[in-house]
Amino acid sequence: MVKVRKTKKIFLVYCIAIIIFITGAFAFYQLTQQNHSIPVDSVEKAASIVKERVPFQPTRGEAAAWGRIEEPVRITFVGDVLLDLTIKETIRTKGHDYPFVYVKDDLQSVDLAVANLETPLTKRDSSYKDTNQRFNFQSNPEDFQGIINAGFDLVSLGNNHALDYGEKGLLDTMEALEDYGFDYIGAGRTIDEAFQSQTYKINGKTISIMGATRFVPSGSWYTFGQNTLAGVAGAYDLDYLVEMVKREKEGTDYLVLYIHWGIERTDRPAEYQKYYVRKLVEAGVDAIVGHHPHVLQGFEYYDGVPVAYSLGNFLFPDYVTGPTAETGLLTLTFDDGKIGMEFKPYYIYKDQIIPLSDDEQKRILNKLENLSYDVKIDGYQIIDLR
Repeated sequence: MVKVRKTKKIFLVYCIAIIIFITGAFAFYQLTQQNHSIPVDSVEKAASIVKERVPFQPTRGEAAAWGRIEEPVRITFVGDVLLDLTIKETIRTKGHDYPFVYVKDDLQSVDLAVANLETPLTKRDSSYKDTNQRFNFQSNPEDFQGIINAGFDLVSLGNNHALDYGEKGLLDTMEALEDYGFDYIGAGRTIDEAFQSQTYKINGKTISIMGATRFVPSGSWYTFGQNTLAGVAGAYDLDYLVEMVKREKEGTDYLVLYIHWGIERTDRPAEYQKYYVRKLVEAGVDAIVGHHPHVLQGFEYYDGVPVAYSLGNFLFPDYVTGPTAETGLLTLTFDDGKIGMEFKPYYIYKDQIIPLSDDEQKRILNKLENLSYDVKIDGYQIIDLR
């Protein structure tokens, strides 16, 4: 009887020791993960970048490549990001990462993530505001850290708020991004630089992304003269845009145009956009992703080329509600010469991008299918019916 009791006691001690060891190991793992100010995935991806010269971009002319070997290549795009108004205060009280807590895993799981930065990063005073602008946004350069931590790799400055604080405010933005070592498109110190794409080599594929805007408050924003300090890539002149598309398509496998266009708060594209799509596809664009209307719009495949007309807002202050708060992640899948689309819905609530119930996701996806052209949405997949 004594021997049996001793055996049971030894076995119990052994089990307790195993439990303590496993619990301690898990706690240590959690602690090491939480101590990274920049996510581990982002660090590993950045560490594997290979630099290579790309034409037409003397100040930021390097192509990045990293070594994930799975197929296919996946690039996620989102809509407008604003770090001003209530979001600025929320970041101050809850931290840079708070707005992106629920989407960072999705963003870090793809090869590349792209956003439209709808605000200058500058601390200039109100005397620098562009008086042509109805609303002038301004964000703290240090608040951009949250976008980096979330897993984004590229932002577009080709929009109607890039020069809210004038050319010097745009210069401040570009310099802040350059200090971060962060890629941008859609703006530059010269017109060639403004239309310059960023080029990435992923899994042996060369993919270029360029930005432009067809909505600005003043023509001076995209008119480059001798004294111009900085401006955006204007898309009003379709012939010139087509010329730039052809230039940027040279030497790349895929070219994506990420464009600010359309009519605010309308859920369908304007007639000119349909014409633009035809001309841009003829010029060699392989995908078109739009933003600016502040609401989601539908999708189509024009001659097999994926088009997302508007991704709406992605992170906007807490005044957005209903359709203007509906958002999501558009992921382009590059596989065997074909590009597919999928869209995962989210919602903006109190300065944070939050997940939706299955029913709410289905409601948004059904609405988008009805707004689209000859596509079916199966799960998150957007299927070409033509």
